[in-house]
Amino acid sequence: MTSIVFHHGALMDTYEEQANQQGFTLGDHADFAQRVGFGIVAAHIHGCITDSEYDKILRRFQTKIITKNLKKVSE
Repeated sequence: MTSIVFHHGALMDTYEEQANQQGFTLGDHADFAQRVGFGIVAAHIHGCITDSEYDKILRRFQTKIITKNLKKVSE
């Protein structure tokens, strides 16, 4: 099985670009995933969530992206 990795942060490529670099796509869910990811990062930057909450949320968010929204790009 292929290991998929997404990097989170204000200066990272979009989730769709990261998925494309790994041979996948988020399709119609790309914009929504990007907005949710931005909200998570913004909440952490502004101190609304702790570091441990941030880590837990990102793990769950990444799992949801990979299991529910990620599709292999057909060649």
